[in-house]
Amino acid sequence: MRVLFTAVPIHGHLLPLLPLAQAVAAAGDVAAFAGPAVPVGLLGDIPLLVTGPEVGVLLAENARRTGGADLEADVGAVAELFAGTLVDVTYDAALRQAAGFAPDVVVADEYDTVGPMVAAALGVPLVRHAIGLPVSPPPLRPAMQVRLAARYAARGLQRPERLALVDPWPPALQEPGWTPAADRLAVRPVAYAGREPAEIPATRGGERVLVTLGTVLLDGGLLDALVDAVAGLDGVDVLAAVPPGVTRSLADSRANVRFVGFVPMAQLLAADVAVVVAAGGAGTVLAALGRGLPMVLWPKGAEKPMNAERVAAAGAGIVIDDAGSARVAVRKVLASPVYRLGAARIAEQIASAPAAAEVWATLRERIRKL
Repeated sequence: MRVLFTAVPIHGHLLPLLPLAQAVAAAGDVAAFAGPAVPVGLLGDIPLLVTGPEVGVLLAENARRTGGADLEADVGAVAELFAGTLVDVTYDAALRQAAGFAPDVVVADEYDTVGPMVAAALGVPLVRHAIGLPVSPPPLRPAMQVRLAARYAARGLQRPERLALVDPWPPALQEPGWTPAADRLAVRPVAYAGREPAEIPATRGGERVLVTLGTVLLDGGLLDALVDAVAGLDGVDVLAAVPPGVTRSLADSRANVRFVGFVPMAQLLAADVAVVVAAGGAGTVLAALGRGLPMVLWPKGAEKPMNAERVAAAGAGIVIDDAGSARVAVRKVLASPVYRLGAARIAEQIASAPAAAEVWATLRERIRKL
């Protein structure tokens, strides 16, 4: 069976799909990604069928269309990126690549709009892969639908129904009153580990606090503000990850602060980390809580406030509204076992979810029966 994966072309949307793609390949089937250019090696042995320029070019085009609107604050600009710019710039090439690949099914990130359109054009089943909570914030989905309606109509296509939803978000982090969709397949999220071990400085003693903004929020000033707040705590060793795309020296004069460049999240979390301070992206949240690590979250834009609220509601972390508050919050999380227990409960749910190989076996059987 041939499986085509598509996603918004940023780390936080591509990498959650990688375990399922690897499971497809391990089962003897054929997997490939289709999308704009991404860093060489990011997808490992899974091939990429390139459909357009790298994300920086897409962002520049989206900024031109939206008058430079801030993606962290303007839902309309995000909707234009996902449902306008991405489609207009990459769909035609994606359809050509997909037709050549001849997939039996398309698996698309839940925010991706190109993959479903390709599935509709080729008449093949569509599987959605969630990243975290359903597409959020709430105004984003209707804003995307308005833009997509005209693009489907222009191509004479009907929006495809999904065959299944693959969901890595554990029950404890779902919204109050949540009921699983009938087609939902839970999957165990796997933090990206990369292919080569990175050099991570050893701790010089004390509790290690990882400060990370993930790979989307490219704000060196925000990172420095969080590091400055946490570094002032006694008995704390700070490991800070500089996002790709942010230019910052890795040198620092403080004895308890270490900066590193892009390092796969699984390797960062394995470096004796006790607490994670982050912006609240789904990948970071799932990776940290999958290891039972409590969090301090300063959510900045998109779905991050909702993610942070669910972490706090589950008793696995504290939400702050300014960088300076990170110091008190980290001290509280380190001192109280409550947050570690909350994170451990979520880790148990994540560990008990089916592995990607099991999910692919179930999906393969559903597709075979169509």
